[in-house]
Amino acid sequence: METRLLRAGLWRRRGTASLAVLAIAIGGSVASALLHVSGDISRKVSHELRALGPNLLLVPDQPAASLSGPGRVEELPAPAAFLDERESRARLSSSGLAAAPLLYMVARVGGQPVQLIGTDLDLAPRLHPGWKLSRGQAGSLMGVRLMRRLGARPGQKLRIEYPGNGRSLERVVEATLEAGGADDEAWWLPLREVQELGDLAGRVSLFQARIEGGGEEAERLRRSLERGGGLRALPVAALSATEAGLLDRMRRLMLLVTLAALASAGLCTFGSLTDLALERRRDIALMKTLGAGRRDVMRQLAGEALVIGLAGGLLGWGLGLFMAELIGRGVFHSAIAMRWDVPPIVIGLSLAVALVSSVGPVRLALSVEPAAVLKGE
Repeated sequence: METRLLRAGLWRRRGTASLAVLAIAIGGSVASALLHVSGDISRKVSHELRALGPNLLLVPDQPAASLSGPGRVEELPAPAAFLDERESRARLSSSGLAAAPLLYMVARVGGQPVQLIGTDLDLAPRLHPGWKLSRGQAGSLMGVRLMRRLGARPGQKLRIEYPGNGRSLERVVEATLEAGGADDEAWWLPLREVQELGDLAGRVSLFQARIEGGGEEAERLRRSLERGGGLRALPVAALSATEAGLLDRMRRLMLLVTLAALASAGLCTFGSLTDLALERRRDIALMKTLGAGRRDVMRQLAGEALVIGLAGGLLGWGLGLFMAELIGRGVFHSAIAMRWDVPPIVIGLSLAVALVSSVGPVRLALSVEPAAVLKGE
């Protein structure tokens, strides 16, 4: 019986009910669109920001002087400025960080000074997604500017001489590296080869890592890594702050817009449901006369609000998905992936808005005096 009354009540006043559904659908569509955009674009922005490279450096407690710069190569620091590779790896592992070691060395190739960088050639490129590597074996990476300066070509064998101890080794020019900075002036070799060449077994100049999260996470990791002394952890504040700040501002903006849209939808729904309650004053009076109690009236009106909220939520989710795709292509020039966790959120918000908006109309309905209304007063 209640279901039939509910269906009949909404159908007879379908114009007013449709306005309420549309109001909730508009608010739900904004929430749906922004949730889709926020989730997908945040992931893509994070991916793009990772291209900026590592945002944490592990350096000796007494850091060395600058080792390189555009167009120049400087001498190595004193041995005291190196990190102990084993101890540093242990601290990084305990903090859950994957870091690439770097050992800087100045050698000579064909009589010209060349900066060698010993590293993990599998991990280092993953920490620098912006690097452009040529196809070829990954046994070494020669910067494009260094290759032009030496007049080298892929496949050519070069002799590397280290004046510090008279050692030398022969190396084939394999893959090339283009980073757009000082890295293009270096020859990147496996760490063990550079350590052996310079009699620096177990030593590295620094470690590069990437951490996720904002300033608090960076500070926590810094304290953890520096515990025990001997090294310093230096978060690259510009990269960490840029990533955390940009994503945080994006989420706050979208949250404010969503709340404003839902508040507007709630006000429109309140007006529509109030009109429904006023139009049904005689029906409510008749129900009370026939023995309906306060709970029966509340249940009837709450049921109508839930149906309106559910219909508006489903419609709003579909419209929001379409809007998200338009926003993604028009603003971010990227398709937006559909997220299956959004429909429950949008429908839940729509039901909540409908129920909150029905509080006033329900109170109005409960205040109806059957005798006065049926007399036409």
